[in-house]
Amino acid sequence: MNLKFIWSFAKFNGLSWIRDSPWSIVANVITPICLLAIVFLISKGALVAYAVVGGVIAIIASTSLTSIGQSAIFRIEFRIQDLLLSTKVHILDYVSAFAVADLVFASPGIAFFTILSIAIHLFTPFRFLTTIAVALLLTVATASIAIFVGSKIKRSIGVWSISGILSALLTLIPPTFYPYGVLPKPILYILMISPVTPAAIILQGAYGLGTVDNAMWFVLIGEVIFYLLVVRTFGTWREK
Repeated sequence: MNLKFIWSFAKFNGLSWIRDSPWSIVANVITPICLLAIVFLISKGALVAYAVVGGVIAIIASTSLTSIGQSAIFRIEFRIQDLLLSTKVHILDYVSAFAVADLVFASPGIAFFTILSIAIHLFTPFRFLTTIAVALLLTVATASIAIFVGSKIKRSIGVWSISGILSALLTLIPPTFYPYGVLPKPILYILMISPVTPAAIILQGAYGLGTVDNAMWFVLIGEVIFYLLVVRTFGTWREK
């Protein structure tokens, strides 16, 4: 892997946003915070732990899925994708660079919800390490989805609405902010199309909010491999 390129791209597309547009951080965390408040009020605090754990997942997934717009703009308007891939940058380097940049940009939001987990006595070193592992896998999977969808967009007009809709569907419908155990098995299996679902099940189990299901690790890793293969094989990498 071209680690130098991946880190340079992460600084360009991750750190630069944090440095030059601090309000973008607020925009990135405002929806999970609002959902946290709603869950707290509706459940009278009973489900707040689910919302804190789910907030981390939501920030990671929504940040990566918002990259649909960025990847499409880079390809259609700026031709950055063609420029990079005409060099020694491999397709998987490009996907990895987007994933790392998304994770860097999401890091302030992750830190915020980590502080909340400490405040409500959910934090332990083991749970934190589990969260980091899930975050890495989830970022790669959702970034792959974002770049694949972005590669199929023909015009940049309306691209941000597409990313917003897909982000809501793949992030909020799965059991991110509520117990996965309330869902019937058939519905849960359907929602496995989103890597957010196994990520949520893993973290709810790790944080003592649900039954531990170690099989979900294999599901999440399998989705990472699957979506990487999809974007590599079927993504549009050369403009006609």
